[in-house]
Amino acid sequence: MSARPNAHFHVQTPRLRFFCRTSGADDGIPLLLLHGSYGTGRWWERFCAALPDEIYAVAPDLRGCGQSDKPDGGYTVEEQTADIAALADALRWQSFHLMAHSSSGAVAMEYALQYGHRLDTLTLVDSVPVEGVFTPLDGYLLLEQMRTDPDLLREALRLLMPALPLDDAHPENVHFFAQLVADAAEMAPAAFTEIARGLAQWNRFGDARQLTLPTLLIWGALDSIVDRAATTRTLIAIPGADNLEVLPNAGHSPMIEVPGTLAARWVDFLVQDHAGYDDVRRSAFDNHP
Repeated sequence: MSARPNAHFHVQTPRLRFFCRTSGADDGIPLLLLHGSYGTGRWWERFCAALPDEIYAVAPDLRGCGQSDKPDGGYTVEEQTADIAALADALRWQSFHLMAHSSSGAVAMEYALQYGHRLDTLTLVDSVPVEGVFTPLDGYLLLEQMRTDPDLLREALRLLMPALPLDDAHPENVHFFAQLVADAAEMAPAAFTEIARGLAQWNRFGDARQLTLPTLLIWGALDSIVDRAATTRTLIAIPGADNLEVLPNAGHSPMIEVPGTLAARWVDFLVQDHAGYDDVRRSAFDNHP
């Protein structure tokens, strides 16, 4: 992996107890990493290993996942956004960079709409679109089946990272993937379906014009979960998003499939001159009721 400083700890908030993985110097530039459905903070390990030590990355296990609390409820986008707000308060971060993957893209966009003054940048990686996602009834039945069928769960996770070699020539990948499957199997039972229900009830397309902070959209060209058209709609809806970075050799999970490439793209974005956004941001906040 790398020689980056790494640690982990629990953070108690008024809403739940988070387990967090961290990397980098703890006085560095703060970056909060949100994993998607069936994930944990482990999904960001390889990405964090590719970051410079000056980035202090925190990757929590979200509600119902990993070693964080696993309640039966609280899985709407708005409730998970409140979780993240409580975590940021507990970390005593006045401002930070936020990166989110897949289903947590909705949580990140909702956080940016409610607490945009606390974010320096927003990065959405193969995110659900800004209008949410509708899951048909048979989709919920499949999600429920995944909870008790390890082979189906393994197959579903494999679809999320098609560019990751899983063969005898890559034993480290085989071991890592097995850990991801084991993590997913230990999710709170409610989380298997309730996260999807939350996304079906969430739509911020009309409000996205308020998102004027610097925003980076990244999409893997091999992604069979979120298509490019949906990502383009999000790009058009967010004024602060001035570009869509397409990664040709990645599927739905670039932080696992091409972590070095994703890290390089994000660092390039980080060091851009974002001063041009300031007038737009001030105008948006001044005019916001």
